[in-house]
Amino acid sequence: MKKLKLFYLASFSLSSICAQIDRSIQPISGPAPIIQLGEPQSFTLKNGMTIMVVENHKLPRVTITLSIENPPIFEGKLAGANDVLGRMLGKGSLNIKKNTFEEKIDFMGAYLNFGSSRAFAYSLSRYFPRVLELMADAALNPNFIEEEFDKEKGKLIELIRSSDKDVKAAARRVENLITFGEKHPYGEFTNTQSVSNLNISDVIKYYDSNYNPENAYLVIVGDVNFKDVKKQVSSLFKNWVGNAPTPYQFDPAKNSSELDIHFIDMNNASQSEVSVIFTNEINKKHPDYFSMLLVNNILGGGGQGRLFQNLREDKAFTYGSYSRFQPNKYSRAKMNAYASVRTSVTDSAVLELLKELEKIRTDEVTLKELNDAKAKYSGVFVLALEKPETIARYALSIQSENLPANFYKTFLQKINDVTVSEILKTAKKHVALNNARIFVTGKGDEVLNNLENLAPFGKRLKVSYYDQYGTPIERPDYSSQLPDGVSAASILDHYFKAIGGLDKIKNITSKSEVIQGTMEEMQLEIISKKTTQKQHYFTLSMMGNVVQKRVVNKDKGYSEAKGQTLKLNGDELETALEESEIFAEISLNPSNIKVSVSDVNGVAAYELEVSPNKSFFYDQETFLKIKISETQEVQGNTLTQKTFMGEYKEVDGILFPHKTTQSFGPQSIDFITKSIELNGIIDAADFN
Repeated sequence: MKKLKLFYLASFSLSSICAQIDRSIQPISGPAPIIQLGEPQSFTLKNGMTIMVVENHKLPRVTITLSIENPPIFEGKLAGANDVLGRMLGKGSLNIKKNTFEEKIDFMGAYLNFGSSRAFAYSLSRYFPRVLELMADAALNPNFIEEEFDKEKGKLIELIRSSDKDVKAAARRVENLITFGEKHPYGEFTNTQSVSNLNISDVIKYYDSNYNPENAYLVIVGDVNFKDVKKQVSSLFKNWVGNAPTPYQFDPAKNSSELDIHFIDMNNASQSEVSVIFTNEINKKHPDYFSMLLVNNILGGGGQGRLFQNLREDKAFTYGSYSRFQPNKYSRAKMNAYASVRTSVTDSAVLELLKELEKIRTDEVTLKELNDAKAKYSGVFVLALEKPETIARYALSIQSENLPANFYKTFLQKINDVTVSEILKTAKKHVALNNARIFVTGKGDEVLNNLENLAPFGKRLKVSYYDQYGTPIERPDYSSQLPDGVSAASILDHYFKAIGGLDKIKNITSKSEVIQGTMEEMQLEIISKKTTQKQHYFTLSMMGNVVQKRVVNKDKGYSEAKGQTLKLNGDELETALEESEIFAEISLNPSNIKVSVSDVNGVAAYELEVSPNKSFFYDQETFLKIKISETQEVQGNTLTQKTFMGEYKEVDGILFPHKTTQSFGPQSIDFITKSIELNGIIDAADFN
């Protein structure tokens, strides 16, 4: 009985305590955890090379990082030499041929990779001595072979060419060029001309300058013995000689004299790249460094950031909007608030980015926002400490950036000490909105008129225009891009003639086809049957099993998937009826179509905007349809599906594409048409 009374008493006491807790008030954050940060064992060779070793015997593996902390260089007319150097290193040595070298690495199940000023390897601890030996041999005795140089140079040229029309690549290229300047190491970019002019002596020159022991740090983490490592490293690297390169003198990045817009014209853009960029003087030693980290995190550090919540969750302009704060020991820090948005909301997205940047400069953040940002940093920081290589990375950062010895031991304490008022003070001082540059990369004929009328703070913003390489241009005249006599009607007429003639097309009453593709090693098959009576039978099979079916019959239809049947109504039925057309162009009204010129993977094309969310693209020379772009709203998100057509073949006197590539987000699938039958017998029951 006494035990029972004690139980009731304890329960009553606990209930009383719980009842006194106000759940509406956020708990006060506790003190920052005390960081017990170990230090690696280190030593320095006579040639200046620093070695740091972190012993960790939990698992039988080792990672090796060779980092050469040279100041940034400006390559100028030799832009690309460092890229080619990084591609050539690690392909054997003067002592071991390339194939033999790679076979040795593969045999040990190890990994070894080089860059123009770094090398990285990992292996089982039993193979560590041999892997370190191979790394040292490849780094100190590279075999610069002319044949290998020509191969890597050609690969780099092809990579540059493939990115020339890439909207994101163009956006980043021009943003850096204008932010830092064309004579700044971070502002220049590699182009096909500079790479074409390279010879192997240029690459060797950069090797002789880059690979030097004075700025070299070798970091070894894992199941090793310090004394053994010291002995081996001293033997392998003691004869390495070379002086650090003379630092390149460059002017610091300058912000704009006023808030303005820099527009990069890309007529092949399916959406707009929008960024607001400025620089400031903050680095890791700056007194406002920790509060600036939190400013960035609250503004756009992830899914809980203000930019994400505004532009994605509230406005549904984009998949995500973020900000990035990039301090640099050699240059001014870069701050970038950005998003990839639908073309139709480009100007609105600019206004929302500016709104959030201005708000964080003028209004105090909430205590909840600040505490959430601190908690995020604490979680990431503590998790990182579970990895032994973190200790070495922090130690390397302290040495190479001349930071206080306790920088990382007190990191969370300094984060935790930041107050709401300090956030506002830092944002007012360092979020240089009045001198920021707004970068927009996209289709000028669709976005420029609205951009040129933006007046976010009561004053219309100046707009400058550039091509995809950052060369200033005059404002594009989109009205003169269409040749005389070209219209939607003329393009459609040429298309009908190109595929076989309108008379033949009108004689087609039905079309049946079988299409096959592969997705993640799974075989897909599509069976499609259409008639001119607005009837369409469609099935998608995966590995022989039907996973999707859709049937449309004049004024009704249904779809089946995962064992469920849904009736098509409204817009869904209307879209399904449009897709039942054998030749979609026949029912189009040219007077309702907007025409512009475009680029489809390097092919000059005419774009016909057949509806607000769908466009057809036709090759300007052949007038064959080569692309369909369609934008849809799916669960509050805007998705653009692109279908590319090619390999046209004749069927009964009419040309049809026999290869289509469909994009599904970042993934694309090639479909090959196996058979097409025109005016064949189709069972009417298929449409029931």
